[in-house]
Amino acid sequence: MKKIAIKAVLIFTLGLFLASCNEAKKEEAQEVKKEVEVQEEIVKEEVHEQSDAMAMATYQCEMKCEEDKTYDKLGKCPKCNMELKKAEASADDEKPTEEGGEEAHGDHEH
Repeated sequence: MKKIAIKAVLIFTLGLFLASCNEAKKEEAQEVKKEVEVQEEIVKEEVHEQSDAMAMATYQCEMKCEEDKTYDKLGKCPKCNMELKKAEASADDEKPTEEGGEEAHGDHEH
C-alpha cells in the first residue's frame, strides 16, 4: 500500500511540475506575442508616416524648363532629360524680387 501511495505522490508531483512548465511556456509565449504586436504596430505607423511623406513629395527640374511644373515621382525632365530633384514646399520658395519687379539671383539681376 505504501508503494502505491508513493507512486501516486510521485506521479501527482510530476504532473504538477509538467503543468507548471507548460504554464510558464504559455505565459512567455503570450508576452512574446504581445511584444511582437507592439513592434508590428510601431512599424505600421512608421510606414504610414513615410508613405504620407512620399505622397506629399513633389519633384521638379532644376532648370525650370517647364517653369513651375512638378511631378509626383522621381524621373527625368521630359524637355532637357535632367534628373528631377525634390521640390521644396515652403513659403520661402517664392522667387525674391527687387523693387523694380526684377528677380534677384545672388549678385546679379535679370
